[in-house]
Amino acid sequence: MKSSLFRMTGAALLLGLPAAHAASVGGFVGSDAGVYYQSNQPGSSTRYGLTGLGLFSQQVTVAGEVASLRDFPNNAPSTFGSLKPYYGFGLGAGVSLGNSSSFSLYPHALLGLRYNTRAPLSVYGEVNTGLRATIGGGTNIGLGGGARIGVNLNIAN
Repeated sequence: MKSSLFRMTGAALLLGLPAAHAASVGGFVGSDAGVYYQSNQPGSSTRYGLTGLGLFSQQVTVAGEVASLRDFPNNAPSTFGSLKPYYGFGLGAGVSLGNSSSFSLYPHALLGLRYNTRAPLSVYGEVNTGLRATIGGGTNIGLGGGARIGVNLNIAN
């Protein structure tokens, strides 16, 4: 047990990610697509993602996101069964290269619903909205939004 915890902590430090008691990795598709690493604590998580890979545009896009997630209090455990609603706040930033190069920032709020399937997997759906600011290739500030579905794999407990 100590050996596997040491390896996970060492891998997290090498990747520049915080070591945590529990961790998960996953991927998602929707209004954007990407992969992430998530450190989990009871009732909350911090997600670090590589997003917006330019799959839905004619530009090369590299973007990242950090989000703080919290589970809604569940006073009646049988109400939702295996479904777990959550909320959070995130910050996305990205660079697009192509016909019109630009830099964007996206501070946003999000709501999600996670379905706990058999351990160690879960699936989720999520919506987000916030201000999207784009600088370069036509500066623009406006309301943005998105939706995604994803798969989560717990890798350390």
